[in-house]
Amino acid sequence: MSLPDGLELIDARRYAAHGYPHDAWTQLRREAPLAYFEPEGYDGFWAVTKHADICEISRQPDKFLNAPRFTVIRKALEDPSSMRNQMRTIVNMDPPDHRTYRKLAVPWFKARNLEIVEQRMVESARQLVDKMMRDGGEQECDFVPEVAAQHPLRLIAHLFGLPEEDEAFILKCTNEMFGAEDPEFQRSGDHQADQEQLRNDFFGYFMKTAAERRANPQDDLASMLAAAQVHGAPIPDLELLSYYLIVLTAGHETTRNALSGGLLALIEHPEQLERLRKDPSLYTTATDEIVRWTTPVNHFNRTSNCDYELRGQKIREGDSLCMFYASANRDEEVFDDPFAFRVDRNPNPHLSFGIGEHFCLGASLARMETRVLFEELVPRLESIELASEPQRLVSSFVGGVKHLPIRYRITPAQDH
Repeated sequence: MSLPDGLELIDARRYAAHGYPHDAWTQLRREAPLAYFEPEGYDGFWAVTKHADICEISRQPDKFLNAPRFTVIRKALEDPSSMRNQMRTIVNMDPPDHRTYRKLAVPWFKARNLEIVEQRMVESARQLVDKMMRDGGEQECDFVPEVAAQHPLRLIAHLFGLPEEDEAFILKCTNEMFGAEDPEFQRSGDHQADQEQLRNDFFGYFMKTAAERRANPQDDLASMLAAAQVHGAPIPDLELLSYYLIVLTAGHETTRNALSGGLLALIEHPEQLERLRKDPSLYTTATDEIVRWTTPVNHFNRTSNCDYELRGQKIREGDSLCMFYASANRDEEVFDDPFAFRVDRNPNPHLSFGIGEHFCLGASLARMETRVLFEELVPRLESIELASEPQRLVSSFVGGVKHLPIRYRITPAQDH
C-alpha cells in the first residue's frame, strides 16, 4: 500500500471537501511517522504525525525555529504583501525575542483576571442562547456566525476595550486572514491585492487604537501593550500592531472552531450529549475532549537550525518540519480508543494548545469560554439535529466548520 500523497496532507481545498485526513495520518503513524513530501505547488516538508515527535521538536526551540516559515502554504500565496509576511508576533518569533514579548501579556491571562471576566462570559453565553431560543418553538440557525463566532469575539474585544460596533469589522478581517484560500472570504479573488488591503485595514485600525490608548490609557489589554517597554524602549510599531492582531484574531478564530466543531461532535454522538446533560461535573473534561477532537490549529511548521536525527531519519539544517497536531491527538500510543469522542476522557494529554515555550498564551481563556457556552446551552436543549450539511473552511492551517445549520428547541433558563 502506497503512502498518502503530500497534497492530501496540506491542500486547503481537500480539507474543505473531506475534513482532516485522519485515514492518511493513521497510515503514516503506523508506516512512516516521519515522512518527507514535496507536493506540487508547495515547498517540501517532513510530515510529523506522532505525539512524541511533536513534543521533542517543540521542546527544543533553539534547534527548531519558527522563522521564517511557521505554516505550510502554497508557493503562490508566499508573497511579501501577505499578512503572515507582514507580521512579527509571538507566534513566529524565536528565542530570545519570543520570551521577552510573550511575558508582556502573561499577567492578563492568569487566573485572577480570568475570574473577573468569567461573569461576562456567562452573560454573553446566556444572551446568545436566549437569542437562539426565540419563542421556544422549533427553530433553525447557522450556529457558526450566529453563536460560535460571536461568543469569543465579544470576550476578546472586551479584554482589548474595543467598542461593540467594531466587532463586525474584526470578524470580517479575521475571516479574510484565516480564510485566505476560501472564496467566501476573498474580496476580489486577487490574493495579493486582497492581502494588501487587509493589511492596510487591520494595521490602520490598530494604529488608531494604539494612539488612543497612549493618549488616554484604560484598564485593558490594548493599553497595557501600548505602554509596555522592551529593553527600555516602547514596543516598536510593527511588533505592537502584530501583537494586537494575533491575540485578537487567533484568540477568536480558534475558540470559534472549537465551539462549532464541539457542537457538531455532540450532535453526531447523542449518547455523549446525554451524558453531559445528566452529569454537569463532566463539563471540564468535555471541554478538553472537544479541543482534542476538533484541534482548531491543525499544524505549525518549524525549520531545523542544525542537522538532527529523528526516528532514524536524517533531518538537515534548513529542512521544514510540519507538525500535525490533529494527528498527534489521535495517536494510538497516547490515547485509549483515540477515535472515540468521550466527554469523560481523562487523562487527555492533547496537543491542541501546543507544548513547550510556544504553548498557547490564551489556553485557559479558551477553555473557559468553551466550557461556559456549553454549560449554558446543553441543559436547555430539548432537541437538536443538523438542518443541512455543515460546510468547512478552505484551510489546512486552522481547520473548522464555517457553517453549521441546526434545527433545535431550547427551553428558558431556569433562573429567569
